Amino acid sequence: MKFAPAQARQITQVLRLRPGDTVAVFDGTGREIVAALATATPRQASARILREVPRVGPPALSVTLAQVIPRGSAMDLIVGKATELGVSRIVPLEAERSVRRATARGPRWRRIAQEAAEQCGRPDLPELAPIASLEAYLCGHPEGVPLVACDPSEGSRPLVSVCQDLHGVTALTLLVGGEGGLSPDEIERLRSPGVHLASLGPRLLRAETAALAALAVIQAILGDGALRETTGQGHGPRQVVAAAAQREDPRRLPEGPWPASSS
Repeated sequence: MKFAPAQARQITQVLRLRPGDTVAVFDGTGREIVAALATATPRQASARILREVPRVGPPALSVTLAQVIPRGSAMDLIVGKATELGVSRIVPLEAERSVRRATARGPRWRRIAQEAAEQCGRPDLPELAPIASLEAYLCGHPEGVPLVACDPSEGSRPLVSVCQDLHGVTALTLLVGGEGGLSPDEIERLRSPGVHLASLGPRLLRAETAALAALAVIQAILGDGALRETTGQGHGPRQVVAAAAQREDPRRLPEGPWPASSS
């Protein structure tokens, strides 16, 4: 198998891997293989496939982040960190107080999501939906999926309490406003069955801070953070390239050809 030029540069100049080192490679859909580097230069790299890593099961909680696009480059940060935090889908929204952004940002956001997945060792990528209006998104929101909207106004419940009430759900949508939050009319529109208005505390948070803080709380209480004490991943020395690469002990790698049907 061959790596793209950008991946070759990362393999040789960032991770400083050399021929003979083993790498774990993923394709963005959850499939991961272990391969041995055959060639490695800043312009090109190739590897011999050794084995496939058993697929990890689906997440306990599928989280959709519906984010009103904030000003400047804040959405770039949100896309990258939300990928690291395990969201399944990201929906960029335009609302009454949002700043309009060109749809051409989509390719940039996809690239940021891929880089974030490489960094954290995630073998799949979140779906990045086209930009939509908040009203249209709410009209098409799937029935039966709880929607948690960040709202600092009086009357909202603490996010931790909301999550505790949602124990056992397998899918959830988190809605976060942009600068100035959601408008009074939008908040009123959200006061309906299946929608939970949640507060993140007494301090006024930036849009990107609110999104990431809320995702961390949700994953800790309802998601994969609540299910495992330790997996050996996430805090160890695992390094990833392009489609994820890491050093492994070659003595543990089985020799033999990769099945033709799986290559």
